[in-house]
Amino acid sequence: MKILMTGITGFIGHHLGERLVNDGHEVFAIVRPTSKINELSEKLQQNVKFLVNDDKNSVLDIVTDLCVEDNRPDVVYHLATNFMNAHHFEDIKYLVQSNITFGTELLDAMSANNIYNFVNVGTMSQHFEDAEYNPTNLYSATKECFENIVKFYSEVHDLKCIALHLFDTYGADDKRGKILGLLKKISESGETLKMSPGGQLIDIVYIDDVVDAFVLAGKYLSESKYDYCGTYGVSSMNPIPLRQVAKIFEEVFGKKLSIEWGGRPYRVREIMVPWKSFKTLPGWSPKINLRDGISLLYKQK
Repeated sequence: MKILMTGITGFIGHHLGERLVNDGHEVFAIVRPTSKINELSEKLQQNVKFLVNDDKNSVLDIVTDLCVEDNRPDVVYHLATNFMNAHHFEDIKYLVQSNITFGTELLDAMSANNIYNFVNVGTMSQHFEDAEYNPTNLYSATKECFENIVKFYSEVHDLKCIALHLFDTYGADDKRGKILGLLKKISESGETLKMSPGGQLIDIVYIDDVVDAFVLAGKYLSESKYDYCGTYGVSSMNPIPLRQVAKIFEEVFGKKLSIEWGGRPYRVREIMVPWKSFKTLPGWSPKINLRDGISLLYKQK
């Protein structure tokens, strides 16, 4: 298949890109002039065609050029996002540009070129206290805003979309300041990590399982299985307290961690119980549990 991606330099994007290349697909990726393509794997650098969105090349220009001789992308994966738990005033325009404007330009360019299959990424933080919609922060509000724009293009321009709402994710080459990376850091340094009281439930999914969900969603759309269009949660199916996450990490490593539980308060609108009332993409389920995932990543030989 011919695949167009955004967000390929992100954690999930580069893993998905590797999988798509390994599966033999022709992969194109829209990137910014500042995107760190040189930090991607050699396989991606050699096998992905990078299309720079700048002042001279609009999203419409890029997508139109891809469709020469009626050779349109079979599926568009939109993973580009600007995440932040809490924002400052000066962040607002970047959140809107990254999470709403850019995606809308992409949808409009798809519509202009008769491209219909769209896999979008959302977040379980759009569902605070298990609501159908209750944003945890401004980031999740912008994600919901964009999904309403997707609905417009679905109704008016016949766009076909599968939206995957992600819970926490982890895996190799994760440079984000996520919990498992922090635990790994203090296991090596011996420093003390100040944490919340640790009662919040964590729903964390291994990257290979996450990628499987994206690949399956693209497969359904490319095969015109449009009955599957809708929103799905990509969950471990087994949320556990943060304290238990740390305990499993200690057991895998055989080493006690220095954690000051209650050393900092819960965040404003801390998600204590993750989104529960989600649907799961038909044919997908997680295969790697947390203990095995940590062992795959970190266990010392």
